[in-house]
Amino acid sequence: MNRLIFFSLIFSLISCTEDVSTVTRTKQEQLDLDLTRIEGYLNENNLSGFSSTDNGLYYKLIEQGNSNYPANGDTISVEYIGELLDGSEFDRSNTDQPFEFVLGLGQVIEGWEMGIPKIDEAGSGILIIPSGLGYGSVANSSIPGNSVLIFRINLIEIR
Repeated sequence: MNRLIFFSLIFSLISCTEDVSTVTRTKQEQLDLDLTRIEGYLNENNLSGFSSTDNGLYYKLIEQGNSNYPANGDTISVEYIGELLDGSEFDRSNTDQPFEFVLGLGQVIEGWEMGIPKIDEAGSGILIIPSGLGYGSVANSSIPGNSVLIFRINLIEIR
């Protein structure tokens, strides 16, 4: 009888452990959720003038530059600030030295690969990037998984 009570107790303790399962969504379900969050953000903050692409990237040109737009293979120099929808900043370029990358080589997130060509040299813009074009479900210390990202970008130079 004592064994039965012992095993019942062990079984109860095992079955009462905290559930650490995560919600799994398809790419389309996550995109739909991100688009709802982006549209809510735009409405709540009375933001207008944004265009969007079929894959969910929202962008707005803030300042027109010299009409020289980047293409794959160009080396791009930018200054940027990265924020989450709640306004918390998670990254920014070094003010002493712009961030440089080669467009089209996958050195930056997909949202940048698609959004940077919409900003001309010496111009600036805002990219609102759904999680699937950002870091997806991968979380790090400053960006939770499945986060919509906002980047304020100044395109300094195209080489």
